[in-house]
Amino acid sequence: MIVFGIMGIFSAKYRIIAKEAFNCVFKKLTFRKCDTGLDTRLKSQITGKFLKVSPRLGKTVYKYFEVFSWIFLILTLASIFFVVKGVYFYAIYGNCNGPNSTQFCIFDPLGTNRPANVTSGSTCSIPGHVENKILTPPPIGELQSGSYLGNPSAKVVIIEFGCYSCHFTKEIEPTVKKVLNKYGNQILYIYKDFPLSITHATALPAAEAAHCALDQGKYWEYRDYLFANQQQQLKEDLIGYAKALDLNITQFSDCLNNGKYASIINETYNEGLESGITVTPTFFINNQTIVGAKDFKEFKKIINSELGIKWWQFWKWYDKV
Repeated sequence: MIVFGIMGIFSAKYRIIAKEAFNCVFKKLTFRKCDTGLDTRLKSQITGKFLKVSPRLGKTVYKYFEVFSWIFLILTLASIFFVVKGVYFYAIYGNCNGPNSTQFCIFDPLGTNRPANVTSGSTCSIPGHVENKILTPPPIGELQSGSYLGNPSAKVVIIEFGCYSCHFTKEIEPTVKKVLNKYGNQILYIYKDFPLSITHATALPAAEAAHCALDQGKYWEYRDYLFANQQQQLKEDLIGYAKALDLNITQFSDCLNNGKYASIINETYNEGLESGITVTPTFFINNQTIVGAKDFKEFKKIINSELGIKWWQFWKWYDKV
């Protein structure tokens, strides 16, 4: 029935046969006899081919033709079910096999949407504080050139509170870059410093150094150095990364030594506390939150929802304004 239906798209001859097939199957399902003669013709043609190969095989096929037909029908319907299920799962979870699956998916042969190797929900926290379940989105604040990525007029605003010395802030970076690469100017991404200085002595100097690099237009490049060398964030290391980026070392060192951005970083830290943050990384996606090193699919689900993209609107998944 399905084969004839597909062939009928290209041929009027098979279109007629497809109608016969639908009619015949419908009658069989309602325990009535097929009166179009299609089943008899197919039975004769198919068993005739098997008889040419082996008379015994041909007789077996002829005798149990209807049984074989039902088996193939059930297999076809099962195949359709699993294909539809796979498409649905791929649209929702980024994988044919459901949430957090790392199994092979025919729609994602390279595995680009498989869950990243992250510890789901892992965070660095302020000692003595438990994770706050009630979080309030902070104000965007004044946008400084070079300190944000994406479109300032975007419908979706992502604000991350992170700590350069927190392992899990580093762990989520590949996912953040994947989000930025996928959604481009459909989003506005802002990173706000929340240095956990109590447990990470180098967190505040690292945040200050990133801002000093911003003065010379190398904020994002410097961030990459900080995360790539997270265990080496002493003062001489921070200056070394500035040298590697060909920054003006005198200007950079003066900025770092004078604590030029310490007050600004303290402001964003207090802003985070006012929002209810006690752990890093914490993300605000408009009014929704993601806490911890979650997988890309978690971000995709919320961002698509905020953009008004439904799971079945696959043509919009890759749109970039």
